[in-house]
Amino acid sequence: MTKPSNSALILIEYVNDWLSPTGGIYPQFQDREQVDTAIANSKIALGQARARGMHVIHASLKFESTYKVLGESKYGLRKMMRDYGSFLGEQADFFPGFEPAEGEHVVRERAGGSSVFVGTTLDGYLRNNGIFDIYLAGFSLRQCVESSMRNAHDLGYHTNVLWDASAGYTRKQQEDFLAEIAPFYANALTTQDFVAQT
Repeated sequence: MTKPSNSALILIEYVNDWLSPTGGIYPQFQDREQVDTAIANSKIALGQARARGMHVIHASLKFESTYKVLGESKYGLRKMMRDYGSFLGEQADFFPGFEPAEGEHVVRERAGGSSVFVGTTLDGYLRNNGIFDIYLAGFSLRQCVESSMRNAHDLGYHTNVLWDASAGYTRKQQEDFLAEIAPFYANALTTQDFVAQT
């Protein structure tokens, strides 16, 4: 691992909509054990990143009630977010234990894209701070985390995914990600691997 000041932990979608039992997206997870494990491991990774002095970046979405920024949204995630009423009000608040600390960068200006790089300040923030080693974790593994991983790879970042601090909707999604997707775009690490790095 490079110097902590040149590396970042990027937490994707750690908000009530995903992680609270009252969240609108929460019921979509069919593998509750995977989600609970991801939350527990994410807390470990976040504590480790802060202790090391790494950059910590919180990426999520927050919309106004008309979803005007999404446009007509005929299909895909932009339509689904409107249909589910996602990322509004308290549902878009950070889940307890994952609130940004003072000085941590927050990315919320995505206009419905699945990658946290598209239409946001993230790439500029990373490059302006000399950060090229990044660690991604979050929800959902096969949508926002995977899209962000692919984008980061193409932008030239040294990309790592903390796969057991992330969750797909099913166990098969996680298994397929590890076997078929991650090897082409990133280094797949466990939280224990991350903690063990010096």
